[in-house]
Amino acid sequence: MALRNRTTLTNIVNQENVKNIKPSITAIPGKTRRAALGEIGNKVNTLRGVEPIDRTSLLQKDKRKVIVPPKQNLEPAEKVSEKPPVQIVKPVLKTIVPHETNLVSVPLKKEIDSFSSDLLAFEDIDEEDKGNPSLVSIYSNDIYEYLKTLESMFPITKGYLVGQEVTSKMRSVLIDWLVEVHQQFHLMQETLYLTVAIIDRFLQAFRTIDRKRLQLVGVTAMFIASKYEEMYSPDINDFVYITDNAYSKVEILQMEMLIVKTLDYSFGRPLPLHFLRRYSKAGKALPIHHTMAKYFLEQSLIYYEMCHYPPSLLAAAAIYLAFIIIGNEGEDKEKVVWTNTLAHYSTYSRDDVLPIAQETASIIINADKSKYQAVRKKYLQSKYMKISTRPELRSPTMFAIATTDKDAV
Repeated sequence: MALRNRTTLTNIVNQENVKNIKPSITAIPGKTRRAALGEIGNKVNTLRGVEPIDRTSLLQKDKRKVIVPPKQNLEPAEKVSEKPPVQIVKPVLKTIVPHETNLVSVPLKKEIDSFSSDLLAFEDIDEEDKGNPSLVSIYSNDIYEYLKTLESMFPITKGYLVGQEVTSKMRSVLIDWLVEVHQQFHLMQETLYLTVAIIDRFLQAFRTIDRKRLQLVGVTAMFIASKYEEMYSPDINDFVYITDNAYSKVEILQMEMLIVKTLDYSFGRPLPLHFLRRYSKAGKALPIHHTMAKYFLEQSLIYYEMCHYPPSLLAAAAIYLAFIIIGNEGEDKEKVVWTNTLAHYSTYSRDDVLPIAQETASIIINADKSKYQAVRKKYLQSKYMKISTRPELRSPTMFAIATTDKDAV
């Protein structure tokens, strides 16, 4: 009997729970139940041929009415007639591209001035690099054109040491020593070239440096160049040590401030190495050509007679001389060394390059007898292919370039 009453009581409670739940689920009187996912707020246009709702007009106060145009049966002939205007516009959009016009316009002008007979006889050396975004081949020509303008903005005047206490021999001794310091610190190649550029520009602008402070200028210039080029530059105490404590830390910092203010914080003058990499690519140089051209450039850094030439011209002469005395394997000896591609990308003709190549050749053939042996010893190492011991450096071709006029080469 108790079990029966308990069961009856449970049924009554369940019925009450059901009655309490039903009003919350049942639709409110006077309103219809909305379908699932219906009338969310996005009005979908379900009529074909009706223009879509103007979203911009919904944000404004004046709402436009949706106009339903009459249905028209367009024949295929009428649809085809609307396409020709689009086809006419496409070629115009492809030809008018800002960066393409900038890349082609300037080199073609120079090509017309110097090489009018072979206007388009050069290769596009950036064609294979268009798929590599890190090489930015689209901007390569613009970048090197900008570098050419920078080297004209920061020139080195020929004979700038005239009237100063510092002589050309002092400068050569300083740079020869800095080449050894550069090796001891294991610095990047760009650091050495920038160091020499800072020294020349500073001595040209600040003409009261005496011989006692010349080494201080050289050490400070390498200290500044290391900060500019290196990821981890040597500490200032290392430069104090390398001078055998001839200068203190305070003196180096004071000279650093003087150099930076004199050069107006401008250290963006391009280096010969920047142009050499471009010319080696244009000339399809082998590693032996590129390394030998770097040897020529570093030898030229030491000599005061070569410092006034633009970096781009020095690089062009170096790669030209490397091609002349070595040549590519299997290449015809009668083939022109200074090709139209090299002339186009360097903007120099063979007549422009040859005089500097002759001066470089005269330096190289006398390198054994020179007092400045730092570069020569550096390129005796196997990692530099032992370039300074190559027999081509003392070949008859090398002597001919150094001693005869340009018509004999």
